[in-house]
Amino acid sequence: MKRIAELPSALVSACVVTGRRCAVACEFLYRRAWRVVTPIPMYIGMATLLLVGVPTHVGIAQQAEPTTTGPATKVKFGTEGGVDELHVRGVDLRQVLQMISAQNRVNIVTSKEVSGTVTVDLYNVTFTEALEAVLKSAGLVYVRKGNFVYVYTPKQLAEILSADRKLAVKVFRLNYVTAEDAKTFITPAMSENGVVSTSPAAATGIPSAADTTGGNALANEDVLVVKDYPENLEKVTSILLKLDIRPQQVLIEATILRASLTENNALGIDFNALAGIDFRTMGYASTDLTDLTPGAVPDAQLDRPRANFRTDFAAGVDPGGISIGFVYNQFRVLLRALESITDIVVLANPKLLVMNKQRGEVMVGNKDGYLTTTVTETTATQTVEFLETGTLLIVRPYIASDGYIRLEIHPEDSTGGLTADQLPFEQTTECTSNVLVKDGHTIVLGGLFRERTTSGRAQVPGLGNIPLVGALFRRRSDETIREEVIILITPHIIKHPADEVVSEQYKDEIDRIRLGLRREMMWFGRSRLAQTQMRWARHHVARGHRFRALWDLNMTLSLQPRMSEAIRLKERLTKETIWANEPRYSDAKYIIQRMIMSEIGQPAEKVMIPLKPRDGMRLEKEIRDALGIGRRLELPLEQSAGLPRRSEAKTGALSPPASKPEKE
Repeated sequence: MKRIAELPSALVSACVVTGRRCAVACEFLYRRAWRVVTPIPMYIGMATLLLVGVPTHVGIAQQAEPTTTGPATKVKFGTEGGVDELHVRGVDLRQVLQMISAQNRVNIVTSKEVSGTVTVDLYNVTFTEALEAVLKSAGLVYVRKGNFVYVYTPKQLAEILSADRKLAVKVFRLNYVTAEDAKTFITPAMSENGVVSTSPAAATGIPSAADTTGGNALANEDVLVVKDYPENLEKVTSILLKLDIRPQQVLIEATILRASLTENNALGIDFNALAGIDFRTMGYASTDLTDLTPGAVPDAQLDRPRANFRTDFAAGVDPGGISIGFVYNQFRVLLRALESITDIVVLANPKLLVMNKQRGEVMVGNKDGYLTTTVTETTATQTVEFLETGTLLIVRPYIASDGYIRLEIHPEDSTGGLTADQLPFEQTTECTSNVLVKDGHTIVLGGLFRERTTSGRAQVPGLGNIPLVGALFRRRSDETIREEVIILITPHIIKHPADEVVSEQYKDEIDRIRLGLRREMMWFGRSRLAQTQMRWARHHVARGHRFRALWDLNMTLSLQPRMSEAIRLKERLTKETIWANEPRYSDAKYIIQRMIMSEIGQPAEKVMIPLKPRDGMRLEKEIRDALGIGRRLELPLEQSAGLPRRSEAKTGALSPPASKPEKE
């Protein structure tokens, strides 16, 4: 003890520190590794540690009390590999990583550029959380592969990942979205090294010209060729799957109602009185006492004073209504009254199917041409312009996901023409608007109510104002015009399966109307007789009466030689083509067939009239393959003819004759 006291204080402090390290090391070895080892190796290890010393950065954290590895470091590890406490102040990053690595038996490898100090305070975190917190505080990143953790700077990791990644190429075929639009949408999801190639844009519009047929332009759907990293290609694929979907369509129905009511009331009285002379001596004539035809006044009647008093108000009333006349000697009274009512209603109901965001236009009406002249100092040029009148609907819909439709719409209904001077005039009802309508609902787009009342009066000054009697000396005309205009819009988003069924049913209804009108024709017309004979032919075919069916078919073809159904049915009954007995006047029609048959070494007459068979399957397979001839699918003869119903058979003046089965 005296010798120890005589040692320098620095040496004593070193021994004390070394002893502490030895004690800690012994406890660590005992608990961790040498619990089942004999005490002799343990003492040897303790002596070795006493001489060599224990590094301060080794994580020996299983003791009850926190262990401080330095004045700025405090670490306490949990029992399951977690970190109960970690307090470091300005400690080297590598040293902190070494402490975490030793405790959890994880291999942490750092790159050359990883350096710096760390200052963190952590409580109750897992190994991964502690690692991420330490690295983030130093601005570093890591990659874990198996039991190895590689620590890099962000720049190093980006370079490594970029070197490991390989670009791939993928082709996308687009059905509904254009290639240029798709390129705009996928660009944000691509890397800096990504490249996109698009197919040429398709031509738009349908101009009528001989030089706009498209040439050698791409006739397939739009195509995108994308070159990028696989993960970016997956993002692009996901985006295109959501974008390239079938666009919606809108069926728009516009109802334009224009009503005009005109009421006109007119009343006029003609009063004629003569003094000193009567109508008979003047030679007046009247057929129905409603008018008088004046004659010449005799000269003898002018020897004495004569007078005339008359009013002319009945002439101002339009013909029609009621006329009452009274004539007696020197007096004539004519009363004319008229009340006219004109009611005009114009209803236009155009329908138009338009794709979302596309412009649609339908016009049903007239185009009246007129000349316009352009005069310059030296020439005068005439051009023809057209005045379009009728029903017009122009629309562009925008479909929203909530079932509403925004419409830019312009409905119009107009009438007009040309004057005697060949100048155009037009009366129109139109509206332009931008509205929002729910699918299937009807909305009033616009309307107008206008009333004009006109009251006219013509009278003899002074006398026309006299009560009661004044009606003999005046004419009245009252006119009231009421105009009413209303425009309704109903849009409907097309649901393809259901709405296509309705459309097909409506097409069948049109055929029923057409055939119903045809049956109203007179029975002795050629078309009606041909239909009757064809109906009889089907009737006989269905019952197996071949000869009678052929008779009816011949009668049908004599009336309507171009009826395709009758021709095909006759060929099937006779098993002979219609051209079997016809001569061939020219081979110009069969130049291509001759070339093909020559290439395969077959006579061309096999596929030319009159030897060409009705059923192409009778030809050799080599000929069928060269000319693309396939089997024609047909129902059995009796089923294809069909058996008409009794109600159908009774329609018309003629009915199929009763017959018994034939023995053929």
